[in-house]
Amino acid sequence: MSKIEKIKNSKLLWYGVSSLILAALIVFADVGKFIDALKNVDPFLMAASLTSGLSVFLIWGYVWHSFFQNLDFNSGLLKSYKIVMAGNFMNSITPLGQLGGEPFMAYIVSENTKESYERSLSTVISADLVNALPFLTYATVGILYILIFSTITEAMKAGVYIVIILNTLLGVIAYLAWFQTEKLESVIHKALEGIESRIGYNGNVIESLKERIEEIKEAFEQAGEDKKHLVKVIAITHLAPATQLLSLYLILLGMDITPTFAGVYLTVILAGLAMFSPTPGGTGTFEAAFSGLLIFFYPGMGLDVAVAAAVLFRLTTYWPGILIGYISLLNLKHQN
Repeated sequence: MSKIEKIKNSKLLWYGVSSLILAALIVFADVGKFIDALKNVDPFLMAASLTSGLSVFLIWGYVWHSFFQNLDFNSGLLKSYKIVMAGNFMNSITPLGQLGGEPFMAYIVSENTKESYERSLSTVISADLVNALPFLTYATVGILYILIFSTITEAMKAGVYIVIILNTLLGVIAYLAWFQTEKLESVIHKALEGIESRIGYNGNVIESLKERIEEIKEAFEQAGEDKKHLVKVIAITHLAPATQLLSLYLILLGMDITPTFAGVYLTVILAGLAMFSPTPGGTGTFEAAFSGLLIFFYPGMGLDVAVAAAVLFRLTTYWPGILIGYISLLNLKHQN
């Protein structure tokens, strides 16, 4: 079996797993009640939720475009948004949740800006780090709320630990990438030299890798030099989670459920952890976690309503972005 066939089969497997989880949720919730819950949603509030949910891509796209401009990439605003949406599509179809798509996204950036793959990769990682930082802020606030006002269950404890670990990793990676590139490069060089000495290899592969790492390092340094730019894009990207909170708030209103700030806030933030599950875009596991959190924060809510709300949330914040991304990818390929 060829490598391409293996990769294809792997993706099919994970799509099958995620689809089964979602289908099981709907069946277990009672298909009839689930469909009724979807039918009874206020269409005006659903349209408002869709507008709010998809506006997150405007914010993330602006951050990417700002990095392109800051690093002198050849990309206008519209082209930047197409690249971002195409990259989002590639990231969404990898069987690693929201992890592992950066190399694919860097390839798209490189192809459409004519920049080197190394500079493109460091720019993609920088933009993704900035867009991930609000998770740190919002999750920290959520943890403090839970510790002060809520009775902590074992499941919630596990969620708190995961959030703390992710926040720490994110902060360390961002700090090393932007402000300690020399030290990071030195550690990587020593690791490569250690590998070279162990295997007794004297070819040009290690030197080539060092040259590539040097180019990546220079792009990270350039991104980290302009502190004002970093502060600006970090401030702007903190608007992104607010679009998701408003989207769920409107969905619950449209389903005749009185939303509470804590319920909406903690459901969206804690369910975000499921996006890192090893299924494409976290599909299946995200809806399961989202439904469970809604039931926890709204005790009178039935599973059918919770699953319907989870599906509607994805329909207004995530799934349309995949279609837009696919169209953007085709358009970029046509332009090239």
